[in-house]
Amino acid sequence: MLAHRLIYPLLALLVLVALPSSAADSGDFALRPLPAPASANARATPKFLFLFGNPARWPGAIPWSYNPAGAPPPFSNVSNAVAAIGAGADKWAAVCGVQFSYQGTTNVAPDTEVNGMPDFLNVVGWGSLDVNVLGATSSFYSPTGNPPYLLVDSDITISVDQVSSNTVMDRVATHEWGHALGLAHSNLNDQVMSGTPDSQYNSLTELQVDDVRGCRCLYGMPGEQKQGYTCSLPRRIDFGTVDVGTPSELQTVLLSNDGNAPLTIVNYSSNSAEFPQPSGCTPGTTLGQGSSCTLSLEARAFSAGSHTGDLLISTSDGIYDLPLLVRGFALPPPPTVDVIEYYDAALDHYFISALPADIQALDSGQFPGWQRTGRTFKAFPGATAGASPVCRFYLPPPFGDSHFYSVSATECALVLQKYPGFVYESANVMYLGMPDTASGACGSGMIPVYRVWDKRIDTNHRYTTDRTLRDQMAAQGWVKEGYGDDLVIMCAPQ
Repeated sequence: MLAHRLIYPLLALLVLVALPSSAADSGDFALRPLPAPASANARATPKFLFLFGNPARWPGAIPWSYNPAGAPPPFSNVSNAVAAIGAGADKWAAVCGVQFSYQGTTNVAPDTEVNGMPDFLNVVGWGSLDVNVLGATSSFYSPTGNPPYLLVDSDITISVDQVSSNTVMDRVATHEWGHALGLAHSNLNDQVMSGTPDSQYNSLTELQVDDVRGCRCLYGMPGEQKQGYTCSLPRRIDFGTVDVGTPSELQTVLLSNDGNAPLTIVNYSSNSAEFPQPSGCTPGTTLGQGSSCTLSLEARAFSAGSHTGDLLISTSDGIYDLPLLVRGFALPPPPTVDVIEYYDAALDHYFISALPADIQALDSGQFPGWQRTGRTFKAFPGATAGASPVCRFYLPPPFGDSHFYSVSATECALVLQKYPGFVYESANVMYLGMPDTASGACGSGMIPVYRVWDKRIDTNHRYTTDRTLRDQMAAQGWVKEGYGDDLVIMCAPQ
């Protein structure tokens, strides 16, 4: 991995390459435009991002000179050193339309400025750099002109202390020439140009697919070669923060053909169900040179926190990796209370309640004979999304000396109308979920509550979340009451 430092001095681009390190740095480059006259209008300095933003490129072949001063013993031979450095440049020239022109040796030190201005000489040379830093590239570009954002000076300083073999030089030269020709770090791992802040450094020496595309998006194809490719994808799509389980707003991405041959979209693949397949740019679409289509994407966070994924876009130019990010937000779960079951052996009656006054009275023996059975289930004490109020009726001794509960507003109204002798104690003694009346299914995060009736003159109902217990009661002659094939009467929070 390479440790880098991101800095933004006025009007310059500094690029560093470092040895593998665990230190967390902010980057290895800073973009600065060519100093403008004091009378010129000030403008914000855009940060060059690999493939995105305002790319800074050279208008023609990149001339460069080598300063051998201070070269370490392994590179004391000038010809060998120039060949090792130039080999990195040759890799780029082989895959895209950039060219390099070696101008011979010079005694000018890299990163030389004259009165605050660059010397407009591209020099590769040696110097002492920060600990673990292998190389540093400093570049100037002009933000004005036609076209704007032209590079005008790129110097590379190679660490005299750290670069002591052709293998290390191969890595440094290839990576630093990528910066010198105008590429920042790739947002993908396992590329020569990988690096902070969006990817991890490595020790690769051979150009990878994203490196090649980056150079082609700056300089086009080499020679007469033909290929369709796209430069329009963003570094990442950030869908922002969404409520857990709620789809994000649609994000659109322009997919353009920036190459010099047709580009065919084959298919899409997402590595996370939180990022569904996009719409638009239908697989099988072939984009002619300069044409484009629009992708629409959304995200859905399944839990709280940050979630990442990748949309892999398969094309005739290979696979493009589009990183995705969404942050899920979840409200804390609503509070619940225990619904406690009691049994009176003398009456052979069951009773449930979540009300503190009931529980205190029964536990204290204010009503002798009632004992906890040890069975409970959960309920919401107040109004909660996905739950409904539970009504409670008291059935006086002529009707059973017991209580009846229902989460169905229809059933509550029917009991009130049909049994005027019942005492309507509360319309909302607690809150539970209403099952689907056709299937008996409970909503997400809810479990079935069953109700059985003793079918006696002294009417009594029992409420339980234990299906086996419900079936045992039915085998003893109690009647199952509820909705769907499983006869679910209410739904309790888990």
